Amino acid sequence: MTKLNEEVRDLAVEELDLVSGGLRWSAMTPAEWNYTLERTVVELRATGSYKAFEKEYFRKDGSRVPVLLGGATFDERGDQGVSFVLDLTERKRAEEELRESERRYREAQMALAHANRVTTMGQMAASISHEVNQPLAAVIANAEACLRWLDRETPDLDAARRSVEWVIDDSNRASDVIQRVRALANKTSIEKVPLNINYVVREIIALVQRELISHQVSLRTELTPALPLILGDRVQLQQVIINLVMNGIEAMQSVTDRPRELMIRSGQDETQHVFVSVTDCGVGISAENADRLFNAFFTTKSSGMGMGLSICRSIMEGHGGRLWATANVPHGATFQFTIPVNSDITP
Repeated sequence: MTKLNEEVRDLAVEELDLVSGGLRWSAMTPAEWNYTLERTVVELRATGSYKAFEKEYFRKDGSRVPVLLGGATFDERGDQGVSFVLDLTERKRAEEELRESERRYREAQMALAHANRVTTMGQMAASISHEVNQPLAAVIANAEACLRWLDRETPDLDAARRSVEWVIDDSNRASDVIQRVRALANKTSIEKVPLNINYVVREIIALVQRELISHQVSLRTELTPALPLILGDRVQLQQVIINLVMNGIEAMQSVTDRPRELMIRSGQDETQHVFVSVTDCGVGISAENADRLFNAFFTTKSSGMGMGLSICRSIMEGHGGRLWATANVPHGATFQFTIPVNSDITP
């Protein structure tokens, strides 16, 4: 068979060694590729050609070069033919650079999402403190009640036992709040699990109660029961819903001529996707801003980073879903996202 001299020189092998038979192609092949090489020889003898495939060769200095090989014989005897060897070093380097670029992009996205969560947690610090203090105050009150029941001349053990049970329940409530806060604040990897979206909504409502009260916003919910499960990352979905709720609260800060109402709905649309919508009665969405709401670094807030909605949309796209906004008539806006139902999940 003919050999391509240019490719041979790229391998830093003396052409004379090949012509004289002093060096065989098999000797230039790393051991883990021997099976592939043998299989290719069998294919060539049986069919007169072999499909192009990737492998490696040793350079003269012992390093390796990735190559693409292909070949065919001219006649039935198989003693004449043509083959090619293409050096894939540059292509492999470009592929590795692309993978590294994608890895850095994913890391940057996660860092931005983490920064957004931490910023949100700072805004909600009063609400979180309230949610933790409530069960802790109840723990103290029930523990004191337990002592009073036990200090009676005839201790009321049943009442004391009930007080201890309430202490345990309230302690678990405080622990749950802290765990949710830690999950939102930690820089964790994505973990998609079967979820009931209504549970996720109820979890964030507990965290935003103080914000609703301090901004005189009334919250209503219409959560469709028995929704099919979706596959999602609980913390990321909490982050999206919290962002939408906080945006709705902020959009109503300047409202003084009507009640400040926020509505959270859930359900299943005609495409069998689960949806969650957050509707406010605030200043609404201007026509000039409608197309830029989800752009990175676009914000209408004097102190905003302009990353919240952009990150939320990225999260939803990562879940195979969508996030969009519509202006309400006569006031406010609705932000809604959908997530596909995973038919493999049994509720």
